[in-house]
Amino acid sequence: MKKILREPLFYLLLLLAIVYLAINLSSQKISDVKLTKNNITQNINLPYETSSEGNEVFFISFNLLVKNKNVKYNIIPDNCIEEILINGEKFPLDGIGGICDYQRGAYIDFSKYVKSGLNHFEFRILNHAGPGGLRVETPYSGFKSLSFMHCIFALFFLLSVALILKKLKFRFIPTSIILLGIAVRLVLYTYTGPTQHSYDTGGHLEYVKIIAEENRIPASDESWSAYHPPSYYIASAAIKKIVDLYDPSITNRILQQFSLLLSFGSIIFGVALIIRLLGNCSPAYLAALVSVLWPGFVLAAPRIGNDSLFYFGALFCMFFAQKYWQIHRSSDMILASIGAAIALSAKSTGLIILVIWTIIYIFGSLRFFRIHSLRILLISAFIIVLSLGLSNYRTVIDIYKGKNTGLVGNIRSLNTSMQVKNEIGNYLYFDLKDYLLEPYASTWVDKGGRQYFWTFALKSSLFGEFRLWNSPLGHTLATMLNFLLLFIFIPAIWGLIHFKFKEFPPLLFIAFLFLALAYLRINYPYACSNDFRYIMPVLFPLVYFAVRGTQMLQNSRLKAFSYIAMLAFAGLSLVFIMGMGF
Repeated sequence: MKKILREPLFYLLLLLAIVYLAINLSSQKISDVKLTKNNITQNINLPYETSSEGNEVFFISFNLLVKNKNVKYNIIPDNCIEEILINGEKFPLDGIGGICDYQRGAYIDFSKYVKSGLNHFEFRILNHAGPGGLRVETPYSGFKSLSFMHCIFALFFLLSVALILKKLKFRFIPTSIILLGIAVRLVLYTYTGPTQHSYDTGGHLEYVKIIAEENRIPASDESWSAYHPPSYYIASAAIKKIVDLYDPSITNRILQQFSLLLSFGSIIFGVALIIRLLGNCSPAYLAALVSVLWPGFVLAAPRIGNDSLFYFGALFCMFFAQKYWQIHRSSDMILASIGAAIALSAKSTGLIILVIWTIIYIFGSLRFFRIHSLRILLISAFIIVLSLGLSNYRTVIDIYKGKNTGLVGNIRSLNTSMQVKNEIGNYLYFDLKDYLLEPYASTWVDKGGRQYFWTFALKSSLFGEFRLWNSPLGHTLATMLNFLLLFIFIPAIWGLIHFKFKEFPPLLFIAFLFLALAYLRINYPYACSNDFRYIMPVLFPLVYFAVRGTQMLQNSRLKAFSYIAMLAFAGLSLVFIMGMGF
């Protein structure tokens, strides 16, 4: 206890917790939310979604406790705000954009129209078609939405991470790269709402809601995302229950923070993996910088969904599996099995991580057979079997009952417009012209390369299926990033061809994860099956081999150009991510 009390990190973490609570407890609180529809009034929680017959008017009202006069919200209606009343007075909607935008909504400053204390808001909403509803969220407008307390929190958080990394014996440059990666993700978070740059967020939130409100795990076919293992959703439901007691309107924002924390852990293990492979040297720092700032990896950070837990578990396993391969320490293999168990409990793709862990264990045991190898195997097997049983028991039950099961539980509900050709040419041909002239890819149209496995995989690693920063400057930067990506991927192939024995684990991770992506695309020939986000952790070993391939180049000018291209890729990635917020 005395040792803890003498530790500066303890007091910094305590300050961090106090500032965090102060930020959330000092915010305006929404209460007494009511829906009036067809002359019937009922109590609800925000965010809210209701069924609608189309061209139907409904009213949502709530009380807002204002502690300071800075009241700004992102109001997202489904789908048109007809009128807003504040304390019975009409709020002017003239000139406000987004009042009919059900995806991004409108950023509205109510500061001049509220009073200190309790205020009553009433929204009249017209729904044209489909489900209706309303979300009231804190603004996602970048630095403009940050208060002084937010800046203090960010500073304390980065200092805390720096002290933790120092205790983990990270050197100054790797620590700086990790802190830069965290800072970029924090900035992205300030202008990214729960449904922006996300996949199936509604399905994930419905899964969480069923667990939190009904205290049960839904059947695999009960909702869009219910076929996924429940581990991530159980943890998110626990968070939701706690936050809902205070203010349900901020729950989704807190769930984004949960994903952010997992992404920070993924960064640390990914950088540690590269340092473990290359040592503390300039090429290692370059590889770490490129991986940490990779646009698709950054964009995934504040995304609500089980991808973040899978990334964390996979990179956790990669790092300790590599340590085991190099120094054959028993504890490292047990820790690697924990990583594999986490990945397996998050997504079905975790099965690939488990297979790789098994191969590394078998080959490692053959290299250094020891008496205690059986004990390690039993402990690791217990961890994995326990994880498999707790997270995939529904699949086991379905198999026992003779039901049809598959990797993608909602495959029958996918829109047929996303179907792609499934011929050998789609996996061998690379459409270079389309790749360079159209930087963004879509799962809905062929323009951008969705028909070709490698074209779509590379593009989706950068931007997913989103048209980010849709302006001439953004288009130019996206094109340059696509171009520079080739100077990472091509040296990586060269590095893989000339791999060394110590690089066996990262080689396995690359080979099996890309094979898994191809298998998914072959068995489910939809463009969305080809998305790089399913195998995002492969970035770190892939960039490592790109640097190793560059190191083996004989031509000094070509080697220098390749290094400069990678550095330019990292720099442009940083500019691209930061620039989207302005």
